[in-house]
Amino acid sequence: MESSVRQAVAFIRSRYYEPITLNEVAAEVFVSPYHFSRIFSRAVGLTPGRYLTAVRLFAAKRMLLTTDLTVSDIVCSVGYNSVGTFTSRFTRAVGMSPTQYRSPAVARLTVAASHDFARMPDLGDMIEANRGRSRTQEATNTLRGTLEIPSEVCGANAVVGVFRDAAPQRAPVAFEAFTAHGRTEFEVTGVPNGSYRVIAVAMPHGAGAATGRVLTANTRRHVTISSGLNTYVSLSARPAEETVTPMAVTLADVSAVGADPRRDGDLCLQPTVA
Repeated sequence: MESSVRQAVAFIRSRYYEPITLNEVAAEVFVSPYHFSRIFSRAVGLTPGRYLTAVRLFAAKRMLLTTDLTVSDIVCSVGYNSVGTFTSRFTRAVGMSPTQYRSPAVARLTVAASHDFARMPDLGDMIEANRGRSRTQEATNTLRGTLEIPSEVCGANAVVGVFRDAAPQRAPVAFEAFTAHGRTEFEVTGVPNGSYRVIAVAMPHGAGAATGRVLTANTRRHVTISSGLNTYVSLSARPAEETVTPMAVTLADVSAVGADPRRDGDLCLQPTVA
């Protein structure tokens, strides 16, 4: 990865709570905005703007899960100046409101992966959630593949998810949870026809959120899954680097999360999002 992209990622991560513009990030790494957008998208798999949004939403989810800060305080910490604007954007992206995201059912089944924070549900809980999820009649395809983890890792709890988006905010359309050792074969059943990104997260046995030690892998491009196609993917999990797009998604059934019982305030004094 080009050094300018790494510098840009570091800049975004250190300033995501400010109204950053593309021109400002490009100027920070001494590259024209047009050229910077091209090289960043090619290296990271997302435009700079979408990467910034992913970082902000991840930071918000992390605070919702791990702190008692009010939603208003969190909004002010991730670059928004209106609780109403943030709540509508969060709800549209995630499928539930920020307060609903704090539901114990959501938190218990949240998978989070970044270079400095990781969270993996209990393997049994993930398997049970997969058994209980609703499937449409069109969800009849099976994705097969292998997940390889480094030889120095004795074993890991892993989940492979099928997502519509390269930077997912919602639950996967289908997933499989299992214990991985070395090169492990897997099958994800109940996948509807479509074009998807396949993303794997693996937590080495004995690791936890405090260590930030998590392995990730993904298909760099969308893969097509449909009836009659024998889709197979090979994923190689590696420790999450600082440049990896942070991800936090819940495997919980969103329809089972109750309505938001509280109203949040609507303003806090922070710069607007770029």
